[in-house]
Amino acid sequence: MNEQLTEILTLAKKLNASDIHLRTGLPPVFRIAGKLSISSAPPIDTNAMQQIFETTVPLGIRRLFEKNLDVDYSVSLPGISRFRVNCFQQRNSLAFVFRQIPFVLPNINALSLEPRIIDALNSDSGLILICGPTGSGKTTTIAALLENLNQTRNLRIVTLEDPIEFLFRDAKSEFLQREYRRDFVSFPDALRATLRQDPDIIMVGEMRERETIELAMVAAETGHLVISTLHASTAASAIERIYGVFPAEGREFIRDQLASVLVAIIAQGLIPKKDDEHERVAVREVLLQSPAIANLIRTEKQDQIPLFLDNSRSEGMISMNYALELLVKKQLISPEMAFPYSPDPAALHSRFTRAGIICEKD
Repeated sequence: MNEQLTEILTLAKKLNASDIHLRTGLPPVFRIAGKLSISSAPPIDTNAMQQIFETTVPLGIRRLFEKNLDVDYSVSLPGISRFRVNCFQQRNSLAFVFRQIPFVLPNINALSLEPRIIDALNSDSGLILICGPTGSGKTTTIAALLENLNQTRNLRIVTLEDPIEFLFRDAKSEFLQREYRRDFVSFPDALRATLRQDPDIIMVGEMRERETIELAMVAAETGHLVISTLHASTAASAIERIYGVFPAEGREFIRDQLASVLVAIIAQGLIPKKDDEHERVAVREVLLQSPAIANLIRTEKQDQIPLFLDNSRSEGMISMNYALELLVKKQLISPEMAFPYSPDPAALHSRFTRAGIICEKD
Protein backbone atom coordinates (compact mmCIF):
# COMPACT_ATOMS: atom_id res chain seq x y z
CA MET A 1 0.00 0.00 0.00
CA ASN A 2 1.17 3.55 -0.74
CA GLU A 3 3.17 4.98 2.20
CA GLN A 4 1.24 8.25 2.27
CA LEU A 5 -2.07 6.37 2.29
CA THR A 6 -0.85 4.16 5.14
CA GLU A 7 -0.11 7.27 7.21
CA ILE A 8 -3.53 8.75 6.40
CA LEU A 9 -5.43 5.59 7.31
CA THR A 10 -3.40 5.10 10.50
CA LEU A 11 -4.28 8.66 11.54
CA ALA A 12 -7.94 7.99 10.70
CA LYS A 13 -7.89 4.99 13.04
CA LYS A 14 -6.34 7.12 15.79
CA LEU A 15 -9.00 9.83 15.31
CA ASN A 16 -11.79 7.24 15.15
CA ALA A 17 -12.88 8.67 11.80
CA SER A 18 -15.70 6.82 10.08
CA ASP A 19 -14.77 8.07 6.61
CA ILE A 20 -11.72 9.45 4.84
CA HIS A 21 -12.14 11.66 1.76
CA LEU A 22 -9.25 11.98 -0.69
CA ARG A 23 -9.20 14.37 -3.67
CA THR A 24 -6.37 15.25 -6.02
CA GLY A 25 -4.57 18.43 -5.01
CA LEU A 26 -6.25 18.72 -1.61
CA PRO A 27 -5.46 17.50 1.94
CA PRO A 28 -7.38 14.54 3.37
CA VAL A 29 -10.75 15.19 5.01
CA PHE A 30 -12.00 13.04 7.91
CA ARG A 31 -15.57 12.51 9.08
CA ILE A 32 -15.48 12.23 12.86
CA ALA A 33 -18.73 11.65 14.78
CA GLY A 34 -20.65 12.79 11.73
CA LYS A 35 -18.74 16.07 11.25
CA LEU A 36 -16.11 16.89 8.62
CA SER A 37 -12.59 17.80 9.71
CA ILE A 38 -10.01 19.03 7.19
CA SER A 39 -6.60 17.56 7.87
CA SER A 40 -3.49 19.68 8.29
CA ALA A 41 -1.58 17.13 6.19
CA PRO A 42 -0.14 18.28 2.86
CA PRO A 43 -2.28 18.03 -0.30
CA ILE A 44 -2.21 14.76 -2.21
CA ASP A 45 -0.75 15.31 -5.67
CA THR A 46 -1.70 13.57 -8.90
CA ASN A 47 1.16 11.06 -8.73
CA ALA A 48 0.31 10.04 -5.17
CA MET A 49 -3.35 9.55 -6.09
CA GLN A 50 -2.34 7.37 -9.02
CA GLN A 51 -0.15 5.30 -6.70
CA ILE A 52 -3.07 4.88 -4.30
CA PHE A 53 -5.15 3.67 -7.24
CA GLU A 54 -2.51 1.21 -8.43
CA THR A 55 -1.75 -0.21 -4.98
CA THR A 56 -5.33 -0.64 -3.76
CA VAL A 57 -7.59 -1.31 -6.76
CA PRO A 58 -7.55 -5.01 -7.79
CA LEU A 59 -6.73 -5.66 -11.45
CA GLY A 60 -10.18 -6.99 -12.29
CA ILE A 61 -11.81 -3.95 -10.66
CA ARG A 62 -9.64 -1.54 -12.68
CA ARG A 63 -11.33 -2.61 -15.90
CA LEU A 64 -14.70 -1.79 -14.33
CA PHE A 65 -13.40 1.62 -13.29
CA GLU A 66 -12.22 2.33 -16.82
CA LYS A 67 -15.72 1.53 -18.04
CA ASN A 68 -17.83 3.19 -15.32
CA LEU A 69 -15.44 5.77 -13.78
CA ASP A 70 -16.46 4.68 -10.28
CA VAL A 71 -16.13 1.38 -8.45
CA ASP A 72 -16.46 -0.18 -4.98
CA TYR A 73 -13.98 -2.55 -3.37
CA SER A 74 -12.35 -3.21 0.02
CA VAL A 75 -8.82 -3.11 1.41
CA SER A 76 -7.12 -4.08 4.66
CA LEU A 77 -4.30 -2.38 6.54
CA PRO A 78 -2.84 -5.04 8.86
CA GLY A 79 -2.94 -4.02 12.50
CA ILE A 80 -5.14 -1.00 11.74
CA SER A 81 -8.50 -1.71 10.08
CA ARG A 82 -10.40 -2.79 7.01
CA PHE A 83 -11.90 -0.19 4.69
CA ARG A 84 -14.73 -0.15 2.20
CA VAL A 85 -13.61 2.01 -0.69
CA ASN A 86 -15.38 3.96 -3.39
CA CYS A 87 -13.01 5.16 -6.12
CA PHE A 88 -14.43 7.66 -8.59
CA GLN A 89 -13.57 10.47 -10.91
CA GLN A 90 -14.44 14.13 -10.33
CA ARG A 91 -13.29 17.13 -12.38
CA ASN A 92 -11.28 14.69 -14.48
CA SER A 93 -9.18 13.52 -11.53
CA LEU A 94 -9.18 10.63 -9.07
CA ALA A 95 -11.02 10.74 -5.76
CA PHE A 96 -11.61 8.18 -3.01
CA VAL A 97 -13.84 7.65 0.01
CA PHE A 98 -12.57 5.11 2.55
CA ARG A 99 -15.14 3.86 5.12
CA GLN A 100 -13.49 2.35 8.18
CA ILE A 101 -14.56 -1.18 9.18
CA PRO A 102 -12.91 -2.48 12.38
CA PHE A 103 -11.32 -5.92 12.40
CA VAL A 104 -13.01 -6.60 15.75
CA LEU A 105 -16.64 -7.58 15.27
CA PRO A 106 -19.17 -5.40 17.13
CA ASN A 107 -20.88 -6.75 20.23
CA ILE A 108 -24.64 -6.62 20.84
CA ASN A 109 -24.07 -5.40 24.40
CA ALA A 110 -21.72 -2.61 23.33
CA LEU A 111 -24.35 -1.45 20.83
CA SER A 112 -27.09 -1.54 23.51
CA LEU A 113 -29.40 -3.47 21.20
CA GLU A 114 -32.90 -3.93 22.59
CA PRO A 115 -33.59 -7.54 23.73
CA ARG A 116 -36.62 -7.83 21.42
CA ILE A 117 -34.36 -7.15 18.41
CA ILE A 118 -32.15 -10.05 19.43
CA ASP A 119 -35.20 -12.23 20.07
CA ALA A 120 -36.36 -11.61 16.49
CA LEU A 121 -33.35 -13.62 15.31
CA ASN A 122 -34.94 -16.75 16.76
CA SER A 123 -37.40 -16.77 13.87
CA ASP A 124 -36.83 -19.73 11.57
CA SER A 125 -37.94 -17.72 8.54
CA GLY A 126 -39.05 -14.25 7.53
CA LEU A 127 -37.59 -10.84 6.78
CA ILE A 128 -35.71 -8.49 9.12
CA LEU A 129 -34.88 -5.01 7.80
CA ILE A 130 -32.29 -2.67 9.31
CA CYS A 131 -32.99 0.84 8.00
CA GLY A 132 -31.43 4.27 8.17
CA PRO A 133 -29.51 6.83 6.11
CA THR A 134 -25.93 6.30 4.96
CA GLY A 135 -23.57 6.25 7.93
CA SER A 136 -26.22 5.33 10.51
CA GLY A 137 -24.54 2.09 11.55
CA LYS A 138 -26.77 -0.39 9.69
CA THR A 139 -23.88 -2.66 8.73
CA THR A 140 -22.47 -2.57 12.26
CA THR A 141 -25.83 -3.57 13.74
CA ILE A 142 -26.20 -6.49 11.32
CA ALA A 143 -22.64 -7.63 12.02
CA ALA A 144 -23.33 -7.64 15.77
CA LEU A 145 -26.51 -9.67 15.28
CA LEU A 146 -24.79 -12.19 13.00
CA GLU A 147 -21.83 -12.56 15.34
CA ASN A 148 -24.23 -13.20 18.23
CA LEU A 149 -25.76 -16.01 16.19
CA ASN A 150 -22.29 -17.26 15.33
CA GLN A 151 -21.44 -17.59 19.02
CA THR A 152 -24.73 -19.16 20.11
CA ARG A 153 -26.29 -21.27 17.34
CA ASN A 154 -25.36 -23.85 14.71
CA LEU A 155 -26.40 -22.20 11.44
CA ARG A 156 -25.28 -21.85 7.85
CA ILE A 157 -25.16 -18.11 7.07
CA VAL A 158 -24.64 -16.76 3.56
CA THR A 159 -23.87 -13.06 3.04
CA LEU A 160 -24.13 -11.23 -0.29
CA GLU A 161 -22.27 -7.92 -0.07
CA ASP A 162 -20.93 -5.02 -2.13
CA PRO A 163 -18.16 -5.19 -1.00
CA ILE A 164 -17.57 -7.55 1.94
CA GLU A 165 -17.19 -5.43 5.05
CA PHE A 166 -16.90 -7.27 8.39
CA LEU A 167 -15.08 -10.60 8.20
CA PHE A 168 -16.56 -13.50 10.19
CA ARG A 169 -14.72 -16.54 11.49
CA ASP A 170 -16.75 -19.71 11.99
CA ALA A 171 -17.56 -20.39 15.64
CA LYS A 172 -20.77 -22.39 16.11
CA SER A 173 -22.06 -21.22 12.72
CA GLU A 174 -20.71 -21.64 9.21
CA PHE A 175 -20.26 -18.48 7.11
CA LEU A 176 -20.10 -18.11 3.36
CA GLN A 177 -19.32 -14.51 2.41
CA ARG A 178 -19.73 -13.59 -1.24
CA GLU A 179 -18.74 -10.27 -2.80
CA TYR A 180 -20.41 -8.57 -5.76
CA ARG A 181 -18.25 -8.59 -8.91
CA ARG A 182 -15.66 -10.87 -7.30
CA ASP A 183 -17.84 -13.87 -6.37
CA PHE A 184 -21.10 -13.16 -8.23
CA VAL A 185 -22.30 -10.92 -11.06
CA SER A 186 -25.76 -9.82 -9.86
CA PHE A 187 -27.71 -9.85 -6.60
CA PRO A 188 -30.79 -11.55 -8.10
CA ASP A 189 -28.67 -14.34 -9.62
CA ALA A 190 -26.75 -14.75 -6.36
CA LEU A 191 -29.98 -14.94 -4.36
CA ARG A 192 -31.35 -17.66 -6.64
CA ALA A 193 -28.11 -19.62 -6.24
CA THR A 194 -28.10 -19.13 -2.47
CA LEU A 195 -31.42 -20.95 -2.18
CA ARG A 196 -29.59 -24.03 -3.51
CA GLN A 197 -26.72 -23.66 -1.03
CA ASP A 198 -28.62 -24.91 2.03
CA PRO A 199 -28.64 -21.63 4.00
CA ASP A 200 -30.43 -21.01 7.29
CA ILE A 201 -29.87 -17.26 7.15
CA ILE A 202 -29.27 -15.04 4.14
CA MET A 203 -27.86 -11.54 4.58
CA VAL A 204 -28.32 -9.25 1.58
CA GLY A 205 -26.17 -6.13 1.87
CA GLU A 206 -28.89 -3.87 0.50
CA MET A 207 -32.29 -4.36 -1.11
CA ARG A 208 -31.82 -2.13 -4.13
CA GLU A 209 -34.00 -3.13 -7.04
CA ARG A 210 -37.34 -4.82 -7.54
CA GLU A 211 -36.03 -8.25 -8.47
CA THR A 212 -33.79 -8.46 -5.39
CA ILE A 213 -36.71 -7.48 -3.13
CA GLU A 214 -38.96 -10.07 -4.80
CA LEU A 215 -36.41 -12.86 -4.41
CA ALA A 216 -35.62 -11.88 -0.82
CA MET A 217 -39.28 -12.22 0.09
CA VAL A 218 -39.54 -15.55 -1.75
CA ALA A 219 -36.55 -16.76 0.29
CA ALA A 220 -38.27 -15.54 3.47
CA GLU A 221 -41.43 -17.44 2.49
CA THR A 222 -39.59 -20.67 1.80
CA GLY A 223 -38.07 -21.28 5.22
CA HIS A 224 -35.12 -18.89 5.41
CA LEU A 225 -34.45 -15.91 7.65
CA VAL A 226 -33.42 -12.99 5.43
CA ILE A 227 -31.68 -9.94 6.89
CA SER A 228 -31.10 -6.85 4.77
CA THR A 229 -30.79 -3.07 4.81
CA LEU A 230 -32.86 -0.31 3.29
CA HIS A 231 -32.30 3.43 3.03
CA ALA A 232 -35.29 4.69 5.04
CA SER A 233 -35.51 6.77 8.20
CA THR A 234 -38.53 5.03 9.82
CA ALA A 235 -40.39 1.73 9.67
CA ALA A 236 -43.30 3.39 7.84
CA SER A 237 -41.04 4.95 5.21
CA ALA A 238 -39.28 1.58 4.73
CA ILE A 239 -42.62 -0.03 3.90
CA GLU A 240 -43.48 2.85 1.54
CA ARG A 241 -40.11 2.45 -0.17
CA ILE A 242 -40.79 -1.23 -0.83
CA TYR A 243 -44.25 -0.38 -2.20
CA GLY A 244 -42.72 2.29 -4.44
CA VAL A 245 -40.52 -0.20 -6.26
CA PHE A 246 -43.55 -2.03 -7.64
CA PRO A 247 -46.17 -0.90 -10.18
CA ALA A 248 -49.66 -0.10 -8.91
CA GLU A 249 -51.12 -3.31 -10.34
CA GLY A 250 -48.64 -5.39 -8.32
CA ARG A 251 -49.16 -3.64 -5.00
CA GLU A 252 -51.81 -5.97 -3.57
CA PHE A 253 -49.65 -9.06 -3.98
CA ILE A 254 -46.55 -7.40 -2.52
CA ARG A 255 -48.54 -6.03 0.44
CA ASP A 256 -49.84 -9.50 1.28
CA GLN A 257 -46.41 -11.02 0.86
CA LEU A 258 -44.68 -8.40 3.02
CA ALA A 259 -47.36 -8.69 5.71
CA SER A 260 -46.82 -12.46 5.90
CA VAL A 261 -42.99 -12.53 5.95
CA LEU A 262 -42.03 -9.42 7.93
CA VAL A 263 -40.43 -10.23 11.29
CA ALA A 264 -39.07 -6.81 12.27
CA ILE A 265 -37.99 -3.41 11.02
CA ILE A 266 -35.33 -1.52 12.95
CA ALA A 267 -34.83 2.08 11.82
CA GLN A 268 -31.84 3.80 13.34
CA GLY A 269 -29.73 6.93 13.35
CA LEU A 270 -26.57 8.12 15.12
CA ILE A 271 -26.75 11.33 17.17
CA PRO A 272 -23.84 13.28 18.74
CA LYS A 273 -23.77 12.83 22.50
CA LYS A 274 -24.72 15.72 24.76
CA ASP A 275 -21.46 15.78 26.69
CA ASP A 276 -19.07 14.74 23.92
CA GLU A 277 -19.84 15.68 20.32
CA HIS A 278 -17.02 13.38 19.16
CA GLU A 279 -19.08 10.36 20.21
CA ARG A 280 -22.50 9.30 18.94
CA VAL A 281 -25.35 7.31 20.38
CA ALA A 282 -27.80 5.19 18.40
CA VAL A 283 -31.51 5.91 18.32
CA ARG A 284 -33.71 3.03 17.15
CA GLU A 285 -37.32 2.65 16.16
CA VAL A 286 -38.49 -0.96 16.55
CA LEU A 287 -41.42 -2.54 14.70
CA LEU A 288 -42.16 -6.20 15.41
CA GLN A 289 -44.42 -8.70 13.72
CA SER A 290 -48.01 -8.75 15.00
CA PRO A 291 -51.47 -9.33 13.50
CA ALA A 292 -52.22 -5.61 13.80
CA ILE A 293 -49.02 -4.65 11.97
CA ALA A 294 -49.81 -7.19 9.25
CA ASN A 295 -53.25 -5.64 8.85
CA LEU A 296 -51.80 -2.12 8.54
CA ILE A 297 -49.44 -3.35 5.84
CA ARG A 298 -52.16 -5.20 3.91
CA THR A 299 -54.48 -2.17 3.98
CA GLU A 300 -51.63 0.23 3.12
CA LYS A 301 -52.16 2.26 6.29
CA GLN A 302 -48.50 2.64 7.17
CA ASP A 303 -49.16 6.26 8.18
CA GLN A 304 -50.78 4.83 11.33
CA ILE A 305 -47.67 2.87 12.31
CA PRO A 306 -46.03 5.55 14.55
CA LEU A 307 -49.17 5.80 16.71
CA PHE A 308 -49.47 2.02 16.82
CA LEU A 309 -45.84 1.70 17.96
CA ASP A 310 -46.49 4.16 20.78
CA ASN A 311 -49.49 2.11 21.89
CA SER A 312 -47.60 -1.20 21.75
CA ARG A 313 -44.63 -0.56 24.01
CA SER A 314 -45.57 -3.55 26.17
CA GLU A 315 -44.90 -5.73 23.11
CA GLY A 316 -41.40 -4.28 22.71
CA MET A 317 -42.23 -1.77 19.98
CA ILE A 318 -40.67 1.69 20.03
CA SER A 319 -41.55 4.71 17.89
CA MET A 320 -38.75 7.02 16.76
CA ASN A 321 -40.10 9.95 18.78
CA TYR A 322 -40.35 7.82 21.93
CA ALA A 323 -36.80 6.56 21.40
CA LEU A 324 -35.61 10.16 21.07
CA GLU A 325 -37.46 11.12 24.27
CA LEU A 326 -35.78 8.29 26.15
CA LEU A 327 -32.31 9.44 25.04
CA VAL A 328 -33.07 12.99 26.19
CA LYS A 329 -34.38 11.78 29.57
CA LYS A 330 -31.19 9.74 30.02
CA GLN A 331 -29.28 12.95 29.20
CA LEU A 332 -27.41 11.20 26.41
CA ILE A 333 -28.49 13.80 23.84
CA SER A 334 -29.75 17.37 24.09
CA PRO A 335 -33.42 18.08 23.28
CA GLU A 336 -32.36 20.31 20.38
CA MET A 337 -30.32 17.52 18.79
CA ALA A 338 -33.36 15.25 18.75
CA PHE A 339 -35.43 17.28 16.29
CA PRO A 340 -33.38 16.65 13.09
CA TYR A 341 -33.86 12.91 13.62
CA SER A 342 -37.61 13.05 14.23
CA PRO A 343 -40.09 12.08 11.49
CA ASP A 344 -42.60 14.45 13.13
CA PRO A 345 -40.84 17.34 14.95
CA ALA A 346 -44.15 18.99 15.99
CA ALA A 347 -45.29 15.78 17.69
CA LEU A 348 -41.88 15.44 19.33
CA HIS A 349 -42.12 19.00 20.68
CA SER A 350 -45.56 18.21 22.15
CA ARG A 351 -44.11 15.06 23.70
CA PHE A 352 -41.27 17.06 25.27
CA THR A 353 -43.74 19.64 26.61
CA ARG A 354 -45.87 16.94 28.29
CA ALA A 355 -42.74 15.40 29.79
CA GLY A 356 -41.51 18.76 31.09
CA ILE A 357 -38.46 18.72 28.83
CA ILE A 358 -37.34 22.27 28.10
CA CYS A 359 -35.83 23.11 24.71
CA GLU A 360 -33.64 26.15 24.13
CA LYS A 361 -35.95 27.34 21.37
CA ASP A 362 -38.78 27.50 23.94
